[in-house]
Amino acid sequence: MKVLFWGVRGSIPVPGPLTQRYGGNTSCIQLETGVQPVIIFDSGTGIRRLGQLLAARGTPQEIHIFISHAHWDHIQGLPFFDPLYQSGNRITFYSRKRDEFCLRDIIHKVIEDPYFPLSHEDWKADVNFVELEDGAGAEIAPGLIMRSSRLNHPLIANAYRIDHQGRSVVYVTDTAPFDHMVLDRDFIPKAPDLSAPVAPEVAELLAVMRQNLVDLCTGADLVIYDTMFTEEEYNRNPHWGHSAASHAMSVCTQAGAGHLVIFHHAPERTDDQMDRMMEGIIEQYKDVDMTISPAIEGRTIEID
Repeated sequence: MKVLFWGVRGSIPVPGPLTQRYGGNTSCIQLETGVQPVIIFDSGTGIRRLGQLLAARGTPQEIHIFISHAHWDHIQGLPFFDPLYQSGNRITFYSRKRDEFCLRDIIHKVIEDPYFPLSHEDWKADVNFVELEDGAGAEIAPGLIMRSSRLNHPLIANAYRIDHQGRSVVYVTDTAPFDHMVLDRDFIPKAPDLSAPVAPEVAELLAVMRQNLVDLCTGADLVIYDTMFTEEEYNRNPHWGHSAASHAMSVCTQAGAGHLVIFHHAPERTDDQMDRMMEGIIEQYKDVDMTISPAIEGRTIEID
């Protein structure tokens, strides 16, 4: 099993000399299992280059794309995904089921005039959309198991786990920790008081959400986790729906994960700042029996 990082940045793409080592494209990760289908997590700007390489293979392909949520940095590369415009390809999108709108409608609206010169009617691939109930899972191909869990983020995001031949990868973005507030459909415009007591029913729901995520990550070989914030940044903006390394470590250590990948880097974080951030995280958790590394665009991690 191989994990390939095509986009590792959060919020907005930030190409340039200050981000070239870690990468400036937004969220997109490919999982290679050695069998069809091609598995992709999110379709930020990183998916463009991946799509070019997939299209160059020139043969019909089965592609499954797992969308965490429909915030712009997780779908903005999709109009430029070449396999959508190739006959013979079968592409399936997975997303969390919502009452008020669905991923199909969102994508159709952004891939049309006046936002884009083409529309979904120009797609030549066979495209399908699957909406997942909370905690849903499925065998998406023989021996290839997908599971999901709700995360704590405005608009509500999904985490995904893929298991194949005794190896497992979990994709966890975007999410706040499960300590202070439940982030739901509406964005909270002002940071709440973190010292205020949490209502019992809120605390109960947060505990259930956290335990579900721990269960999803239990025994995973690799967990890719939204760690966009430092501790200070989280305390300033807990309502934005992102985590710091301590929150990721809390979940991953309880779950007994083998490798944590720091992901969804803040757009303002330069390469040098990322170096210092990673040095601090690795030093802080040097006694924990877990590999910790940063997501780096263009990097491949092999799971033996």
